[in-house]
Amino acid sequence: MKKFLTLLMVLFFIFTLSSCFNKKDDKNVHSLTVLADMTDGWVNNFNPFATSVKGHVQGFMYEYLIIFDGFNNNREHMWLAEDIITEPDNKTLTVKVRKNVKWSDGEEFNADDVIFSFIYSKNYPEIDRNGDWGENGKIDKVEKIDDYTVKVVMKEANRFHRFSVFYQKPMIPEHIWKDIKNPASAIVKKPVVTGPFSKIKKYSSEMIVIGRNPYYWKADDLEVDELRLPQFNSNDAALTLLQTGQVDWAHIFIPNAEQNYVKNDNNRKFWYGMNDAIRIAFNYMTPNENNLKAFQDPEFKIALSMAIDREAINEAAAFGYLSDEIPPVTGLPPALLGYKNPAAQNLLEQYTTFNLDAAKAKLDAAGYVDVDGDGWRENKEGGKIEFDILSPAGWTDWNDGAVIAADGMRKIGVKANAKAIDLGLIIDSWESGAHDALYSGYGTNTNIWKFYYDTIGDQSRVKTPTWWSITQTNYKNDHLTNLISQMPEANDTKLKLITDEIELFMTQNMINIPILYNGNWFVYNTSRFTGWATAENPFVKPDIVTHDSKVLQLLALKPVEK
Repeated sequence: MKKFLTLLMVLFFIFTLSSCFNKKDDKNVHSLTVLADMTDGWVNNFNPFATSVKGHVQGFMYEYLIIFDGFNNNREHMWLAEDIITEPDNKTLTVKVRKNVKWSDGEEFNADDVIFSFIYSKNYPEIDRNGDWGENGKIDKVEKIDDYTVKVVMKEANRFHRFSVFYQKPMIPEHIWKDIKNPASAIVKKPVVTGPFSKIKKYSSEMIVIGRNPYYWKADDLEVDELRLPQFNSNDAALTLLQTGQVDWAHIFIPNAEQNYVKNDNNRKFWYGMNDAIRIAFNYMTPNENNLKAFQDPEFKIALSMAIDREAINEAAAFGYLSDEIPPVTGLPPALLGYKNPAAQNLLEQYTTFNLDAAKAKLDAAGYVDVDGDGWRENKEGGKIEFDILSPAGWTDWNDGAVIAADGMRKIGVKANAKAIDLGLIIDSWESGAHDALYSGYGTNTNIWKFYYDTIGDQSRVKTPTWWSITQTNYKNDHLTNLISQMPEANDTKLKLITDEIELFMTQNMINIPILYNGNWFVYNTSRFTGWATAENPFVKPDIVTHDSKVLQLLALKPVEK
């Protein structure tokens, strides 16, 4: 029955999508149809501070002072700032605000808006997800020099401040948000933004259509008239929509893409590439004491890692599209692989080689045996070990990967269960700490200090709903935190020594179990637009879910003349 209802919903979405394309008065409108965030139904809310904020709100609507291109060594694209100057003290950042930019209601964008955008999260700590303020915050003060110049003064010198302060920091209009007292939960139905799209032309739970910002400061470069977002709630539903040929851009994994999507249509393209790392992330604050004892033992986790058939995951869950390279235990993204530690890599090769017999022997030697004869190993004190590996329902490649990983663990006598649940419930579990383990990603931050600070160095952000890589393990370690605190003022030689030590420690203790590198899952259609990034011309990371650089791909698109 559930599959039948899902099919009916998908057919309705296709009808809705087709009717949108066939409106006579829209025949001269260049519409871009995208599949980005999965949802069971759109919510009429364009709040950039909402926990469940969607990709089209970030970057296509609200914009940033600067865009960092993680595909190309963090190449900087000045955006709402004409320039950002890092002063010699490594504590002061001078922002030259771009002139002649207006908000979508016609009001001027200036230094006051920049200052307000920073100070606002100081007044409302629940949206200070970048860790700017508070006792452990980075920023000391933000000052207005003139109408188009702002000075951001940090508490401490840090060679990486430039990236950490401005990365994915949305600018908001003071004249609108000064009257909003609960920013994390506010419902914003009429967004005022600087980005390319602002006018909500159509809204329903099944479809959102957003028209151009009439005051967009880069209007001459934008050749897309409206953004169309059909709702979908799984990879399978997305594939059904893609097969209609009416979707231009998607972030989705397609199994056997050549057969299921391309089908000898030269306009249908996909480029998966190599993206963030995938891991099994243990929760080191799980309320299950027996599981926690096992999670704190490196030998137990190494044995689990050796029981995972990563080749099978690549072939069965991802049709062999993923790279065979296994990430470091730290999860370094491709842009930071120059920081790999050879000593840690040698250990990693041993710990990630699929060998069920060796995994069983390691558990035996470590004292994990089946005491009561039920077929499952207990921990050293005799307590029951059983844990769920959660993954977001509908993320089929991750769901299948979690099943294969759990199956390997069960073959060596460890009662692990793969469980796909709603993404919202998973996010809730980060804040409550109620889960045991996640089949998850690490993140793609290409600033080495910020990557480690966010994932293991900032002890103030355990048990929070912060998206993706931050705090998912709820792991605290004072030694690692101290090492990471030294990175901002370290020279290149010392920085490499620090990162080597971090990676070796993380590997020896198997803090996470690395699986493989995720793909970019970039799917596109050239029948209506040209100008797409490709493997041969990777001028930008074309990930429509990623907050910032996707706008560079948008502005490169040119309509195909019929």
